[in-house]
Amino acid sequence: MANEISVTATLAYTNAAQQIASESISLVNSLFNITGVNYAKGTMLVPTTAGGKVIPVNDLATLGWACLKNNDPTNYVDILTALSGTDIIRLKPGEPALFRFGSGITAPAAQANTAAVLLEFLILEN
Repeated sequence: MANEISVTATLAYTNAAQQIASESISLVNSLFNITGVNYAKGTMLVPTTAGGKVIPVNDLATLGWACLKNNDPTNYVDILTALSGTDIIRLKPGEPALFRFGSGITAPAAQANTAAVLLEFLILEN
């Protein structure tokens, strides 16, 4: 089967002070293939513990597309390459992220800033 993944996203920017009426890029019903069949989905409590907490992706052979959302209204969360790894993504309060993991990432982690946050995630096999 092909085109099992459907991605719909829009990023738009408007700034009257800079006289920018509107700049945007959209992916509307963009379709992509997946080799695997497994996924990891859930909501996890992310602590402020140094080094972070592993995002549960144990059942995935490789990591592919990911959609993450910081459900906290106040605090940000960093996504790390691994436990005690390098910060690769920062999600401020309420922010989402849609991306594909690089091949070097096999066990990503998350670390909250000031207080624990709820991180919602859907991660597909590559």
